[in-house]
Amino acid sequence: MSVDAAAIPVMLVTGFLGAGKTTLIGRMLDHPAFAGSALLVNEAGEIGIDQDLLTRAGSPPPQLLANGCVCCVMNDDLGLALRDLDLRRREGSIPAFARVIVETTGVADPAPILARFIADGWIQHHFVLSAVLTVVDGLLGARTLETYSEAVSQAAHADALLISKADLADADGLNDLGTLLSATAPHARMLVAGSEEAAVERLLEPFRLHGLAPMSRDVEQDEADHRHRHHHGDRLVSTTSWRFEERLPWPVIARALDALVTRHRGNLMRIKGMLAVSDTDRPVVIDGVQDIFHPPRLLDGWPTDDRSSRIVMISRDASSAEAMDELQRLLGIALLASE
Repeated sequence: MSVDAAAIPVMLVTGFLGAGKTTLIGRMLDHPAFAGSALLVNEAGEIGIDQDLLTRAGSPPPQLLANGCVCCVMNDDLGLALRDLDLRRREGSIPAFARVIVETTGVADPAPILARFIADGWIQHHFVLSAVLTVVDGLLGARTLETYSEAVSQAAHADALLISKADLADADGLNDLGTLLSATAPHARMLVAGSEEAAVERLLEPFRLHGLAPMSRDVEQDEADHRHRHHHGDRLVSTTSWRFEERLPWPVIARALDALVTRHRGNLMRIKGMLAVSDTDRPVVIDGVQDIFHPPRLLDGWPTDDRSSRIVMISRDASSAEAMDELQRLLGIALLASE
């Protein structure tokens, strides 16, 4: 249940067109805390770095940047891009890097990218997805969420939501956007910043320079079982979370999750959790995208004093609540059988 100790963390940065992710990444690479990073940016995109605009066609070689960073352009094939980076690093043709930052296009649904991390055995061995950061426009974010399904998926899959341009938005508008985002992704940490410089400083707090601590924000307020449905235009996003204290053997949990995914195939967008199991004192992180689960991984320790298990399920329909009910039933049966 452990990840390769040499695996390099990857931060996925997504956000709709004009949200400000390109400028944010440029500021991140200027910050000493992100020195020694490798950046993968889609071929069709543009990234502002050190006042220069990097635009490439074809498959150019990596470009060395300030602070020991390197930038590569990928042609919508994350697996090949990561393999090329790793090969060049081992050959010594580019500097060693401590992390990878992947910038998606503004209209990209992050689900296929997350699924690639889970399905590709080579990627699993060499890299580990540490966090999904979604940048949301503080001025136009609410309208974008109501109009574009891609923006809804970007928010729903986030580990952290960064509201940009907060200095240009009015307080009521920011509050409304925050409410909308909390309904879409109640499991995600929400950060608000007016400038890119301030945004980077805010990022350094929860990300601890290498990735957001999984499930570091409470998945509910005062209830052990929290459910929420929210309409974005004619689309329904359903999010359900559950916290429980019982400790079960990992094989029992794994069988229940396998049965759950099989029964609800095609309906769930994401399942994410941090679990206390009887097999170990270390927390076990689970992460599933659509019908595919990443191998469970052990963290070195709990991020807080809270040792309870917590799971979040997200779906594009009402199936997350039904799936959570079924998981509770399956684990309840397992608990009774173990007594």
